[in-house]
Amino acid sequence: MDVAPLDMLGMLDKHYAQAAQLPEHLASKALDIEYCFINETGESPHPMTGGFKLVVTHSIETCPPLDILLIGGPALSYRPSEPIQHFIQHQYEHVRALLTICTGYIPALYSGILDGKTATAPRGLLPMLKEEKPNVKWVEKRWVRDGKVWSGGAMANGMDLMAGFMWEEFEEQRELTEMMMGMADFVKRGPVY
Repeated sequence: MDVAPLDMLGMLDKHYAQAAQLPEHLASKALDIEYCFINETGESPHPMTGGFKLVVTHSIETCPPLDILLIGGPALSYRPSEPIQHFIQHQYEHVRALLTICTGYIPALYSGILDGKTATAPRGLLPMLKEEKPNVKWVEKRWVRDGKVWSGGAMANGMDLMAGFMWEEFEEQRELTEMMMGMADFVKRGPVY
């Protein structure tokens, strides 16, 4: 489910718009999206939950500057290495937005990106996070934005997060976004549960 929001964002891509044979006034608003799938070493494929294997395109050393950094949810026991933390910190300085989905808050948290920010995480973890990580203002919402940090609650809220992100960040593509969400039969829900 953490990769489904990428699919949603991909519906704004020029190639998707062309394949969907959209009217010119909408197709002309489509974006040129290039995905980078990153892990520390660049070793591919990268194992994920459910037996899914992600084809990695870059290591943290070969990754180009990003516009958007989306961090999907690792296992709860995951702690990012120092090189991963440095990568996230460096990319954060330059990105348009950093998005976390579900336990994707973990790498952002340990990288210091969430310090002093309002953020969310899976609802069941919020009491523990409020107690153990008080340097973050944890809120119970589907998703929350604090500056260029967007955080999502549980994995299903990743779609809500991406819908809110697309709606707010791609104003010029709003009509296209609305049409694509309709085609995907996605019902836009706000941040409040």
